Amino acid sequence: MRITLEQAGARTSPDWAPIWEGRQAIVTGQASVRPITAFGAISLPIQDGAAHGLLLQGTKQQFDQVEPGDWVEAQGTVGRSAGLPVLLTQQVRRLSRSAPPSPQALKVGDLNTFRYLGVLVSTEGFVQQQKEGQGGDLISIGEKGASINLFLPRARRDSGPQLSGLHVGDRVRVTGIANQYCTLPPYDSFFQVLLPSPAAVATLDKAWMIPPPFLLASLVAAGALLAIWWIRERRMAALRRQMHFLNALGEEVIGASSPAEILRRLTLTLPELSNASGISLYIQNRGAKMLESVHTAGAAVESIDLEAPENALASLIAECFRTRALAAIPDSRRNAVFQKDETAQAPRSLLLAPMIAQSELMGVLVLYHSENFHYFSHSEQAAMQHLANQVATALKLQEQRSIREQLFRSEKLAAAGQLISDVAGELRSPLESIMRRAEGAHPDLPSIAQEARQASGIVARLVSFAKVEPSEAQPVDVNGVLAGLLKFRIPESKAKGLEIRSQLAQKRATVMGSRGQLEQVLLNLLVDAEKSATETGEKNIAVTSSLLAKRVLIEITYPTRSSEFQRSDGVDGDPAGSEALGLGVCRGIVQSHGGEFRMVRTSLTQARFDVELPLVESYAANVELHQGTRQMTVLIVEPDTKVQRQLVQLLGHRGDRVVPVTSAEEAGDLAQRVRFDMVICAVRLPGLNWVELFERVRHQVGGFVLLTDGFDIQSERAFQGNEGLVLKKPLDEAEVHRICRMVEDRAAVVG
Repeated sequence: MRITLEQAGARTSPDWAPIWEGRQAIVTGQASVRPITAFGAISLPIQDGAAHGLLLQGTKQQFDQVEPGDWVEAQGTVGRSAGLPVLLTQQVRRLSRSAPPSPQALKVGDLNTFRYLGVLVSTEGFVQQQKEGQGGDLISIGEKGASINLFLPRARRDSGPQLSGLHVGDRVRVTGIANQYCTLPPYDSFFQVLLPSPAAVATLDKAWMIPPPFLLASLVAAGALLAIWWIRERRMAALRRQMHFLNALGEEVIGASSPAEILRRLTLTLPELSNASGISLYIQNRGAKMLESVHTAGAAVESIDLEAPENALASLIAECFRTRALAAIPDSRRNAVFQKDETAQAPRSLLLAPMIAQSELMGVLVLYHSENFHYFSHSEQAAMQHLANQVATALKLQEQRSIREQLFRSEKLAAAGQLISDVAGELRSPLESIMRRAEGAHPDLPSIAQEARQASGIVARLVSFAKVEPSEAQPVDVNGVLAGLLKFRIPESKAKGLEIRSQLAQKRATVMGSRGQLEQVLLNLLVDAEKSATETGEKNIAVTSSLLAKRVLIEITYPTRSSEFQRSDGVDGDPAGSEALGLGVCRGIVQSHGGEFRMVRTSLTQARFDVELPLVESYAANVELHQGTRQMTVLIVEPDTKVQRQLVQLLGHRGDRVVPVTSAEEAGDLAQRVRFDMVICAVRLPGLNWVELFERVRHQVGGFVLLTDGFDIQSERAFQGNEGLVLKKPLDEAEVHRICRMVEDRAAVVG
């Protein structure tokens, strides 16, 4: 098929490969220079009257009779040589002869495009770099911020440099063929000028051997070095004083008795040391999955939801916590996160440092300047990170002291329980005697017997709760315990006209503790719920269990009367009456298992018991599906929020740390600062494409996974051939786990 030179050089996105690649074509054009030999191939540049060009690749015999200015007709196959469209010539025929075409005078910047490829061009510029390439001489010239490479092929491999007379700074004029040498897709870069001979480079101005400003610059440099040395000595002395001061402050922080005391000492000392306006501490609330600010007396507590931050500042603090990476913002007005949130009220500059103690993340320390721009130096960032870790260590020590105090209180509670058990045992015999003697004919005797039976039941329950089990803590399936209790209670509840609806998690929820104590707690809560439901018109009780991160949550929802709560808000309020003591013991047992017990008023007519217990690590890592896996840090690059949430959920169930972003630019920036075990990247991205992101981060991540729903099979195989992994939509949980295991196996082999 006969096509024009413009058609032969046409390309298609996204990889910018030739459109006509692999197809037969016939082209016509005028030879601009004699055939050029480069890298073992012989190329004849031709161009048409519209200044479109093409390189014909063939043999010496095919081009031997062609001279510059000859019009030729060539037939062959359109191919690609280092990203450049060429015609693999099968037959060449001379048509006519005329004067050779004149070179097109262009600027350096105009040559870094597809427009003039294959055309004889002329340009000027200053020599910026000169080196010997693999197949010839390679020189870089530039003009007004733009630059391009010049390539002069070597006739023989053992021949020396042919452009040795040039020096950096020389102004030259070059005449050659606009060319491209780009070996990897996308083929839209690495443009150059192919020189037919050394004579194609003409020197216009020689560079000064010793530039006139050099002597003056030398004197200025000498004076500057002396000034720099003096300033450096002063700064080093100030830095030494600062580090000594920070170490003393760290010792004071370690000895603080509470987070508020830590904040008070930092607030009094640190702003004066760093000229900052203030400092804030945000500590992780593991139960609520939030960061809570440490506040002084009378100040309100600020909470940040790690999953859905409310504003730009909260988003940055949450990101610093998730990535465990220090973040310095010299000017919030120029920060992209704050620019997107027009309502953000933020300080002018901030420094956010994660607080880490023994690899455990405790929270985030924020140092800020309210009004002034401030660049945080590397030494200042390192000092703040060191101080943040000391604060985390202090918080860890405070937690340990709190745990010791709690254990001490638990021991006192156990002793009190034993005392109650002894007293209750002494009361049981008189109560039984009262019940026997009350079985008479007097009208008040049945009432006395009823009260005695109720007192006897309370005593029996006190004995049961106060009983100390001698066995050690064992793995207990809470769902199994709860299912057994429901199987036992549902028939009895139906006899009372009650309906118990249960929805338990299908997976095992294994905790460490005493099966008997946990069973007694759940039974007591069910009995209390049934009693409350019996006294109301609504007879429904709902029992659910769910697995959240590394904890199991059991919820018992039941109808109640508003008078049953001592507090109007219904939160953490025990119902008034004889059962309050039993619920207090339940709370103590749950807390002794490392959990939390809450009573929540959900409405005027409904309340709920919440029992939250920590899962053992074997389950928290999801042993059933991922035996032997390790926690990974995964970067997700996906603009589709629905797919992004699905991936976060699937990887979160494995116990992996997940950082989701929507663009390749943001992903590349994060990959420079944080080590990721795996990157999952969508094929279609705004801005920077996945190929450029892959080339940027491939040596910095453990595995690169391409997420696609319509990926080309040939390209997919090529990507997989480069040890790449492909994950297809719609997502399949088993496939996601398989990909994760492959990345882990590769990491184990490399390690």
